[in-house]
Amino acid sequence: MAAKDKNKKHPQKQYSSKKGAPKIKSAGSTKTVWYALGALILVTLVIYFKAIWFDFLIWDDNMYINLNERIKVLNWDSISKIFSEFYFGNYHPLTTLGYAIDYKIAGDAPGLYHFVNILMHLLNTLLVFILIKKIAPKNDYVALITAAFFAVHPLHVESVAWVSERKDVLYTFFFLLSLIFYSDYLKSRQIKNLLLAGLLFLLSCFSKSAAVILPLVMLLFDYYLNRKFTWKTLAEKIPFFAISLVFGVLAMNSQKAAMPVTEEQIIPIIDRLFIVANSFITYIIKAFVPYKLSALYPYPADLGNGLSVTYYISAIVLALLLFFVWYSRRWGKDIIFGFLFFVITIILVLQIITVGNATMADRYTYVPYIGIFFIVGKLFENLSEKPNKSFKNIVLMALIAGGIIFTAVTFFRIDQWKNDETLFSDVMKKYPENPLAYNNRGCYYLKIAQSDSLNAGQKEAYFNKSFQDFNNLIKVNNNYASAYHNRGLANYFLKDYVAAIKDFDTEIKKNPEKEELYFDRGNAKKDLMDFAGAIKDFDKVIELDPKAENAYFNRGNVKKEINDFAGAIADYDKAIEIDPKLIKAYNNRSMLKCILKDYEGTIADYDKMIELNPNDTTTIKNREVIRALIQNPEK
Repeated sequence: MAAKDKNKKHPQKQYSSKKGAPKIKSAGSTKTVWYALGALILVTLVIYFKAIWFDFLIWDDNMYINLNERIKVLNWDSISKIFSEFYFGNYHPLTTLGYAIDYKIAGDAPGLYHFVNILMHLLNTLLVFILIKKIAPKNDYVALITAAFFAVHPLHVESVAWVSERKDVLYTFFFLLSLIFYSDYLKSRQIKNLLLAGLLFLLSCFSKSAAVILPLVMLLFDYYLNRKFTWKTLAEKIPFFAISLVFGVLAMNSQKAAMPVTEEQIIPIIDRLFIVANSFITYIIKAFVPYKLSALYPYPADLGNGLSVTYYISAIVLALLLFFVWYSRRWGKDIIFGFLFFVITIILVLQIITVGNATMADRYTYVPYIGIFFIVGKLFENLSEKPNKSFKNIVLMALIAGGIIFTAVTFFRIDQWKNDETLFSDVMKKYPENPLAYNNRGCYYLKIAQSDSLNAGQKEAYFNKSFQDFNNLIKVNNNYASAYHNRGLANYFLKDYVAAIKDFDTEIKKNPEKEELYFDRGNAKKDLMDFAGAIKDFDKVIELDPKAENAYFNRGNVKKEINDFAGAIADYDKAIEIDPKLIKAYNNRSMLKCILKDYEGTIADYDKMIELNPNDTTTIKNREVIRALIQNPEK
């Protein structure tokens, strides 16, 4: 009997294009797996459902929804602008179009926006299951395990519970669909599947530029499924790489504002590499032990003065990990595939090129963790094939325990995203020196304090809270953008006009071309009875922005205070010319016209006010009084 060659490798089966090719039978009960998947999706819905009652955040939601005029009107002109222009440092027109549809249905109510995010996450969970089932058909539990951890992992809360991360769940939806059709193409070689993969890839790029790495993932699929690399293999992906190039350039151009522009902002290359290594290892650790989760992970405080030893240890651990992955080729392709899937899909956000002010973010793991979870699923599959089932049972119990723990952590982690107060209070606990947390929570308090539903005492309490946050912000980083401006606003609402003006002065020295600073200082000077100073500030606003209707309106109010009625009316005229729907300008102008006994002009203003607001009973009554006065002038 010939001796067996122990070094002989047994190649995995390749996808076959032949119609009569035998199908691989999946291990496990198909019904059981699908029932489990259904239960998983239901559980995921339950743990995320409370998010539909959460607020919009000042952090990005404010810009993407509340202040985004592009989504307020849904027509061809607005859609054209959505697809042809950058907005807020990004280009994701399909995501913005989704917001516009939501706004058409629900307006400013956040419930629908949150629900759509949750729905997209549920669909993505289903797609993860389908995709993994296609590339690892031998055991359905691989797909189920991968989908389960994708669904309930605590680091995915940010992508789902934050309305601004619609781009994350939306691009993932098309990204996964594209890979599913590409997997079908590898099996059938039908060109329609490749074309559908290309179309879905384009939609994914229109949702978020992170999708540009899909062609590399396609090559990884070729490797894992034993497809030979030929010129044809590369040629069929040329259109995909072309799309990647176009959207990559668009992304770089749109995010120029977030890149470092001063020497202080530029991180030395050596430090940057150690920070990248630390982030990479931290992402992997958090996949299994989701500790110290935060909406913000700032750069180390000791940056520039030598990093802590943790960063250097991370580089050593990363080197050992790379060696282990390379060594794992002896056992098959599973670990290499899962690890490279993670690397390819996260490499663009590892801050190799610095963008923004954070070293990492939970949302960046949304797609990459699929690779990590796939490795876990394949480990279970391999243990299931062993004669000794003890290890399998241990792993199974660990997976169940891990799933339960992750579900619980996720359920409670979602609560941190309820509003800016809960979110940034949590950040402060983890990173008390982070300036953005103080700024955003202070802005939230400032916003709440101006709510009509609060009484005077409640308003003052919130204004005081905002002042404390902005005051702490200045202590943490007195160069932070708008720090003095925001504290000045808090002082203004607390009626400490002298302190407010002092803060505005400080901010103006740093940003002399920022018109809102002069506008706010002008208001403070007006309330301090410095009418000449107020007019001078409003003049400056109009110089910087000739279309600032509120500057004309407020300057008109100041002129009214000093009895320059003609000058005030001229300013109200200009404000109305810029914004014909500015009711407050008609109202103030009508009062002055009435004082000047221009009753016809007064009635004309009343008519316009009633046209703009037919339910304005006070103006309707006043109009009748003026009409009676015209008819009986002696009375």
